[in-house]
Amino acid sequence: MNQTCLLVTLPKAQCVSRVRQLLQAQAPGCEVLGQPSDCSQAARCRWLQALPPHQAGAVQALLSDAIEVLEQTRHAFKSAQLAQLRKRLSRMLEDLSDNSESGKTAR
Repeated sequence: MNQTCLLVTLPKAQCVSRVRQLLQAQAPGCEVLGQPSDCSQAARCRWLQALPPHQAGAVQALLSDAIEVLEQTRHAFKSAQLAQLRKRLSRMLEDLSDNSESGKTAR
């Protein structure tokens, strides 16, 4: 049976410890990780590895396309949820662009 792992990115280690304590009673088998390197399966986990450059470009193109569609249809579908989604996707695209252009790696 696979073990459930929760990766928590918080500013203070004490916060991770508190989340770990709270989850012990609610989800006894859940492992709370403070950073990706804490995972015993990190080397084999596709969620914790950087995307190959060709896939990162494809993800950026797809995000850009989705943002464009949401932008073009925003007057037809007046939805605060879609507006928030468009903004979140735009921020993600900016973050991905910043990381790939500067050589930084995503956390």
